[in-house]
Amino acid sequence: MSPNMKQNTSIHVGIVADDLTSSTDGAAPFLAKGHAPLIVRDANGLRKMAVVSIDTNSRASPIAEAAQATTAAVSALVDAAFLFKTVDSTLRGYIREEIAAAFRASGRSRLVVAPAFPEAGRLTIGGIQSVNGIPVSDSDYGRDPVHPARTSRIAELIDSSLGRPVILPHDPPDSAARQTASAPIVILDADCQQTLNRQLARIPDPENVLWVGSPGLAIALATLVGAGSARRLESVVTGKRVLIVAGSANPVSHAQCDALRAQGVPVVTDMTNAPGDASILCLRTPLQRQKDAGLVLADLAAQAAAALARHDYDVLIATGGETMAGILDRLGITSFVLIRELEPGFPVGRGEQVGGTPIIIGMKAGGFGSPSTLLDAARDLLAKPFSRKALLDDCQ
Repeated sequence: MSPNMKQNTSIHVGIVADDLTSSTDGAAPFLAKGHAPLIVRDANGLRKMAVVSIDTNSRASPIAEAAQATTAAVSALVDAAFLFKTVDSTLRGYIREEIAAAFRASGRSRLVVAPAFPEAGRLTIGGIQSVNGIPVSDSDYGRDPVHPARTSRIAELIDSSLGRPVILPHDPPDSAARQTASAPIVILDADCQQTLNRQLARIPDPENVLWVGSPGLAIALATLVGAGSARRLESVVTGKRVLIVAGSANPVSHAQCDALRAQGVPVVTDMTNAPGDASILCLRTPLQRQKDAGLVLADLAAQAAAALARHDYDVLIATGGETMAGILDRLGITSFVLIRELEPGFPVGRGEQVGGTPIIIGMKAGGFGSPSTLLDAARDLLAKPFSRKALLDDCQ
């Protein structure tokens, strides 16, 4: 594929992620450049906008299905000027298989892997991924009961059939940097975000690269992308009632629910116990450990979706991508447009339920934020006007 062909496409940045949280995290940095990223949960519903992010939901799939979903999503975005495959910054998921599938489908001649996310304490030094100074496979992420980080060595996540990767150190001599940056497969070291931005700038012909990384790489890629022309429409709507769904068992989420209750926000585990007049309500998982966590989460999503379908609430905040995905599935929402970030790692979008009823969507990872994060977000979204058709991007 020639650079000129890619420059003429209406999709400027194509992003492929293995879950919903990653799809929004990978797209959110482009908001600051004036783009209105489209988050798509079904590649068949792809629309031509400048920044498009596809959630393959493949982290919960068998390996073979994950590779197939990745191939299909990358193929749908293959003509994008910049092509970005997200991976978890703690190296969880089917990274090896999905990198191989994405690269083979990408039509790109080179592969650059940079999973560092310095803002979250995830660094790459000597090709080893660490979290807060601990190699990820030796950290709590290596003991994840569902998708543990099985290695900290990034090179082990690149299939040998693709070629042999080389590591670009964070502070190499200029001559060595030029030679390494031009290699077919490169792993980027990064000890801070500024270093990652600088490393990215060293890579020649960036539009012929398949970029693989986490939100740190998305932030760096946004520095290469030109300003967008997303614009708000005149008609606006303000949120009237907020439903917070805390589906994460992370202690951070527990503390945030406690902070909500301390400020007078009703916190319930069953919507039948919800007061009818609360402008902010939190629906959370039971505090007691449940035998079937998946069943509990499904029930939580069903209760939330029923309340939203009745139009009891017009703003939804959820902790955890799995929680949000379960609710959106039940509402028939297969795509939404990002509007802004409340703070890094907490994007806000706008979608439409079946029938065209608008809904404002805020989502964050369960372990993210301070105790007041959910309360601050709810208050912000109640006060903030949003365009009735969200944002338009000139590329449609």
